[in-house]
Amino acid sequence: MFLAPAFLAGLLAIGVPIWLHRVARANPTRVPFASLMLLEASETQRTAHRTLRYWLLLALRIALLVALAFAFAGPLVSPQAIPAINPNARLHAIVLDRSMSMQYAQRWQHAVDEAQKVIDSTRSGDQLLLVGGAGRRIEVMHEVSSVSNAGAVSAALRQIKPGVERLDYGLLMTSSASWLGTPQLPVQLHLISDLQRTASPLRFADLEPPPDTHLELHDVGSADGTANTYIREANFVSADTRTLAVEVGTTSPRRETREAIVSVDGKDIERKRVEFNEVVPVAAPPAEAEGAPPSFSADGSVAARYTKITFPALSIASGTHRIEIRLEPQDALPQDDRFYAVVEHADPHVLLVARNSDADDTNYFAAAIASLDAPRLVVEQRTAQAVEGRSLTNYSAAVVTDVSTLSSASATRIRDYVAAGGSLLVTLGPAAAGQRDGLLQGLRIGDVKVLPTRVGQVDATHPILRDAEGWQEIRFLRHLQVEPAEGDKVLIALQDGSPLLIERTLGAGRMLILASPLDRDWNDLATHPLFVRFIAESARYLTGAAASAASSRVGTAIMTGLTATSGGQIFDPEGRRVLQLNQAAAAERLIPDQVGFYEVRRGDDVRWLAVNVDTRESDLTRFSAATLQRWQGLRTATAATSERAVVAKASPAAVPPRSLGYTLLLIGATLLVLEIFMANHYLTVRREVPR
Repeated sequence: MFLAPAFLAGLLAIGVPIWLHRVARANPTRVPFASLMLLEASETQRTAHRTLRYWLLLALRIALLVALAFAFAGPLVSPQAIPAINPNARLHAIVLDRSMSMQYAQRWQHAVDEAQKVIDSTRSGDQLLLVGGAGRRIEVMHEVSSVSNAGAVSAALRQIKPGVERLDYGLLMTSSASWLGTPQLPVQLHLISDLQRTASPLRFADLEPPPDTHLELHDVGSADGTANTYIREANFVSADTRTLAVEVGTTSPRRETREAIVSVDGKDIERKRVEFNEVVPVAAPPAEAEGAPPSFSADGSVAARYTKITFPALSIASGTHRIEIRLEPQDALPQDDRFYAVVEHADPHVLLVARNSDADDTNYFAAAIASLDAPRLVVEQRTAQAVEGRSLTNYSAAVVTDVSTLSSASATRIRDYVAAGGSLLVTLGPAAAGQRDGLLQGLRIGDVKVLPTRVGQVDATHPILRDAEGWQEIRFLRHLQVEPAEGDKVLIALQDGSPLLIERTLGAGRMLILASPLDRDWNDLATHPLFVRFIAESARYLTGAAASAASSRVGTAIMTGLTATSGGQIFDPEGRRVLQLNQAAAAERLIPDQVGFYEVRRGDDVRWLAVNVDTRESDLTRFSAATLQRWQGLRTATAATSERAVVAKASPAAVPPRSLGYTLLLIGATLLVLEIFMANHYLTVRREVPR
């Protein structure tokens, strides 16, 4: 079909270049000769050898004429003439749940087998995408490829392993645009998971599949049950005792008998028996009845039950120790049968840095800190010069009575101590105005404002300010005008809004900044009974006596105390280096992907970070039938939209015929340029040398 078929008569012009190439003759060569008088006359016969010459140039000229003739004729291409894409072709996005719960029993093997079934069921024209999800990382394990490359996808599938993090289904769906990209085909999203209830997001709407996507759920957890026993938490009962409390949970309806073993620095020191009685299902237990036995759900699971066991009078020496609690024998999910913690077990030492040991402010601080009974703190007084060449790693906290007394070397030493995980209470003295470097970097300290005022606002939610009574009674005759830096938290503010107490996070440590000296010409804070309680609670808070067993969850950011400039190394629980030299900028924060003890080395200083599993993964209770129906409703609405989109793409009636005239003109212009170059090459000088 053509717009102007009469222009096809121009194809007759093809004969012109053929005739020219056939009749073209070479120029005769003239040879000078002396005389013809002695030669006998004869009749000369001439024969022209008419053969086609310059085949490539001839082909270019014929193609140019053909392209021009068809371009002016305007050929039309209808959708029926284009081979149609298989309307049933799909992009099969296979998403494997790599969370810790997938290591329970045979769930991961079931997931791999289910993914292989999806790969084997694909048809010609389909595409495959392999994705793995755990924690905050949704990783593409194999890029989009055709079914002809299914073998490579299967090989990548066999290389995937489950992790120890938690998967959030809401994060998986809301981040789909980044890992799906811009698909050319309708998407069939295969979520292969154990459909764990704790993987549900806070907002149910986040479970909605991406647009033009049909979600298919592959349940691989129903056949393995949900019974699991795990360690939920471990901590010391009090800072003054050595009693360790361990909380153990179970979702098993059967009678469970396990043994809890406590290990300190790799050596077993005590063990204790843990028992759970069998759960007897009841027909209709009273709602919210305290102590009522749990009933079985439709899938046979039972609500988690907890018991607490204690290990009194553990023989732990002073210092930092690695504590591990484990359950034996292990069950079908052994990853949550261990709990790790780092404990500082000693009478904490507090460093008091002052200009003069006989000064009033020094005595005020020393007496207030020493008044604390639990824990009993040991105060060591040092001058700023004595701090410069001294290691501060043995101190649980430090107090600086006046920041202006610190030299640049001592300020750097204390700053490094805080960044590595230490704690500091510092007071801004009268000479602190205008200082912005060292410990106070980012804090704008203005001039002294001589105007009597009082406290206007107190953050009573903070641990050191829960008893906020009495702050409004303190008179401030003068104060420094302070503007906190970004990230600083103002705990106490004066009536004009100036901060009085600021909390700052510095690396892995924390600071409390009191923006007023303990001077009678400035305020009467030290003469109030409130002062002793405030300093004692601050010391308790800074030394971390309220939570001596420290641990973190896998997948959450941990402040290491290292910076890109200070250097240092981090090693994972298997002894491998975590950060390479080109990753030094990320040394300040660590997002662990393993459970156990991470070692942080900086010079002679060695610290430990304890990382545990997310206990939400230990609760293997599955989605209820009602929740799956709601999710099915979201899936159905999206699938309907996808089907309408497929019909619209597959319908050729709405697509008008397309002319190829412009494309042929471009081809003709290209052939014309080539013909000019070839003609210039062959026909510049046309000579024929006789044989």
